[in-house]
Amino acid sequence: MRELLARLDGWQGEQIEFLGRLVNHDSGTDDVLDVNRVGAILAERLASLGFTVSRVAQEHFGDHLVAEKPGRGPRRFLFVGHFDTVFPSGTVKERPFHVAGGRAYGPGVYDMKGGLTALLYALRAHRETRSRAWDDVSIAIVFNSDEERLSPTSRAVIETQARRAHSVGILEPARPGGEYVMARKGAGVFRLEVTGKSSHAGLQPELGASAIWDLAQKVAELHTLTSSDTGTTVNVGVIRGGTRPNVIADRAAADIDLRVWTTEEAARATARMREICERVRVPGTAGRFTGAIQFPPWPPGDPGTARLLEIMQATGRDLGVEVKAIATGGGSDGNHTSQLAPTIDGLGPQGSRAHSEEEFIELATLLERTKMIAGFLERWAAEFEVPRG
Repeated sequence: MRELLARLDGWQGEQIEFLGRLVNHDSGTDDVLDVNRVGAILAERLASLGFTVSRVAQEHFGDHLVAEKPGRGPRRFLFVGHFDTVFPSGTVKERPFHVAGGRAYGPGVYDMKGGLTALLYALRAHRETRSRAWDDVSIAIVFNSDEERLSPTSRAVIETQARRAHSVGILEPARPGGEYVMARKGAGVFRLEVTGKSSHAGLQPELGASAIWDLAQKVAELHTLTSSDTGTTVNVGVIRGGTRPNVIADRAAADIDLRVWTTEEAARATARMREICERVRVPGTAGRFTGAIQFPPWPPGDPGTARLLEIMQATGRDLGVEVKAIATGGGSDGNHTSQLAPTIDGLGPQGSRAHSEEEFIELATLLERTKMIAGFLERWAAEFEVPRG
């Protein structure tokens, strides 16, 4: 273990430079050419580490990467991370990667190119020291290109690998307080579309049926479904409707975000939302409700996740790092893998302000989290009990 960690100390400057290289390539989800350029950098680095790398081609997104390295023993570990960001092409030119005041800034540095960089250098240390984990554990990696769109094309790829794995590590960033993630709410996006009847708002309002007025009443009731008792949250985040102030709107729509802790609550809340959206408030209007849960709930209390956290805490004691973990309302690909294998999330560096111009990581935690990944994998190889059969 000592040699493993010493290698990482010697690469600190190089690691920061590599992170800057990743960040200084735009990779907004919808910009396929940009995303594939970053994918090529990652594929090259994985191949240099001895992984067999496959590209899973996509029509509307960048290619996903699946990398595999066999081990001599029965254990198989899967790492999952995404290399798309929410920032459009040209963002890097406006605000490239830079370091100031002990922090690294740039588009995607926290979410989640820091986590990708941490994994790559942790694996390099394992390879160069011929660690037990490197020799014994079969390691699989999925780097996907569509997570910021809720992983519509990569979910099946990730689930295929998760079914074969004994444990999964998700490279999403640590929470702002440095916590790992051991549970996540399920999340879904829904749409309410209301049709009505247009008319002149001043001359003949009685001939119209306002889609906006119907929708507004439904929005108010939808927000009452938020509950501190169950942890359920409903948020209408986008509303569209109407054409002009003097025209009664014949169309209106709203996009709705739902977060829940359990599958039972997901079913109950979805049914209640449908009831609210399809009930007519304004005569002459009709409501249409569509959508589904995209990220299944990963509730607290999973024993497999608890075991992974114990191994991470032991790693932290080895390194003098306090390991904390929380449950969070944000979704990730860990929601999918947790249905199939013990999962621990939030392996990436500590930082904050994801998806904003102020996004950053605490630079010292890049090396710290790299060491934590490296040490965790070595402990996991020695201590995790593979289920029989």
